Amino acid sequence: MKHARCCVHRVIRLTDIWRDDAPGERRFAVVENGNIVEIHIQRDALWALGECGAGRIDRKTPSGAYVVADDGNELLLRSKIAVPEGARVMFEVTREAISEPGRIKPPEILLRDKAEHPIIGKDALWEARLASLGQSAINASVAEGFDVAIAGQSHVGDVTISFQRSKAGLVFDIDGIGDAFAINRVAATEIARLLRLYQVGAMVMIDFVSMASKAQRTQIAETFDAASLADPRPFERTAINGYGMMQVVRARPRPSVLDQLFGTRIAALSDETQAYWLLRAVAQSSGFGTRTVTARPDVAALLDCECWAAWRAQAIRLAGADMVVVADEKATGYGHVHVAQS
Repeated sequence: MKHARCCVHRVIRLTDIWRDDAPGERRFAVVENGNIVEIHIQRDALWALGECGAGRIDRKTPSGAYVVADDGNELLLRSKIAVPEGARVMFEVTREAISEPGRIKPPEILLRDKAEHPIIGKDALWEARLASLGQSAINASVAEGFDVAIAGQSHVGDVTISFQRSKAGLVFDIDGIGDAFAINRVAATEIARLLRLYQVGAMVMIDFVSMASKAQRTQIAETFDAASLADPRPFERTAINGYGMMQVVRARPRPSVLDQLFGTRIAALSDETQAYWLLRAVAQSSGFGTRTVTARPDVAALLDCECWAAWRAQAIRLAGADMVVVADEKATGYGHVHVAQS
């Protein structure tokens, strides 16, 4: 008797790319079946991965040198060179600047020959990044994907996954009521999702609820591995030890979304993020009157500085109206944009 062939159910993912550009800040999201699964951000104030530029050797170190680019930013070269201090050099960015609580790691570079490596700018790099996804991008907001990041918590049923950046890496803590194995299984899947969503690299430390059984700890680690298959970035991890701790490590050529949102702060939006978001609000606002942007003094100073002039002009052009910045110590949230009635 011939048996019927068994058909394995296959999950079909319908993928879209949402593009969400604004003055000084570009975003896109990978969306599967209507859910945002990856968020990518590029900010024009910073050197981008693969971008080429020129500068001079500012000071040499035993293992490399610091280079000051023509825009005044300092970059790190991690290889010995024969050229003297003060010499002009061409370079390519191999790792973007990384903001961590209390400090900023400078971009890392390699020296390049101008004739062999033509200058590549941010626009071309961004478009190439989008083109690599193999499909057209549609204009749509990705802001809803920031809600969990800003809260620092994700809730899945009765399980709460809290996370916070530190100098050592991103730390996850898990809470829930009931069976530890069931709680950890939910958390392992959700943490894998968050790491992909916010493009988190470097060290990640996960504090699972303690389980006495080594077999259960192995199953939870394997659950994390299975949930991470959707994330194309390779990683290494430890086993879960008897205290419930597991470490995960990925390369970090770019800052994560969390790094970009919070900068050198732990759980508060950076001044840069607030300024970018206010410019975005101006660019997307409607009406004919002047846009009055009210923000805390540090954010207002950033919006008014000369180095942001091009992005202010872009926001004004997109809004079709003039823009005025007002500093207010009592400004709440990240500030607001008021459209004059005229």
